Amino acid sequence: MTALARGRQLLSDPERGAGISVMATGLILGAVLFLGLVMDGGAKNAALSRADATAQEAARAGAQAATVTGGTATVGIGRAVAAAQSYLAAAGMTGAVSALGGDGITVTVTITEPTRVLALIGINDVTVTGSADARIVYARG
Repeated sequence: MTALARGRQLLSDPERGAGISVMATGLILGAVLFLGLVMDGGAKNAALSRADATAQEAARAGAQAATVTGGTATVGIGRAVAAAQSYLAAAGMTGAVSALGGDGITVTVTITEPTRVLALIGINDVTVTGSADARIVYARG
């Protein structure tokens, strides 16, 4: 058989390359899923960092709003909660603020981040939660 005849026989074979096509499809699908985990996982970590930072800043703002009057420590816990809620609203974040005993507040921020690549397999978003506590410390002189 000549080389030309052998080439024609290989080209006319309907099974030619079927195994390689299945393997290539599997590798491409795996690479896309890996890329999705890297991209969307990085976006989730960035959202978590934003949630934690915003919760910390809101808690700080709330704690600074507490009052000290007449040399006596008067905890304005309601004022601290309101200040933290105002900070969250100004930052455009959703969250919850609550009193922590009589001398502090807890701020919890929730962020929902849409996915880009993992949406292809039905995971449309990821939700992260960051929280922070702030205690009100009084200096006595």
